[in-house]
Amino acid sequence: MKKLMIAAVTAATVLTAACTSHAGPAQTRAAVQAQSQIERNKAVVLDFYELAFNQHKLQEAVDKHVGSQYIQHNPNVGDGAQAFINTFAKILQANPQRRSQVKQVIAEGDLVALHVFSQNNPQDRGTALVDIFRVDNNGKIVEHWDVVQAIPAQSANSNSMF
Repeated sequence: MKKLMIAAVTAATVLTAACTSHAGPAQTRAAVQAQSQIERNKAVVLDFYELAFNQHKLQEAVDKHVGSQYIQHNPNVGDGAQAFINTFAKILQANPQRRSQVKQVIAEGDLVALHVFSQNNPQDRGTALVDIFRVDNNGKIVEHWDVVQAIPAQSANSNSMF
């Protein structure tokens, strides 16, 4: 058994080396840079979300993380940072206990998607959201899409929405 495990580890090491030996230093650097950019984009979007939707600091979130051009695909919110602030200031004023819990983060290229559980107050059944943000090369959020679904009282299956 021990010899079999050693052979498997050795084979995996040889295979990994063979796969990575074809990538030159420039390709490796580019892959690392792309990955670190994706991680930076995730951090930008998560901090924006925390400031705006949990701390209710809309202006600070926008000033810190939104670009000068902000394209909005939610039909209930206008384009631009000020339209975002105006819309959510009313929602947060009406729902001072509103909180959003990010359940999953997915990122590729300049896009970051959040799967979110949002509640207006602790008694609210809540809403399942998918928010998608595009982050520019300067680390600013410049575009947004979302899909919103109320959490029903009953489900046709026993699976959680999260």
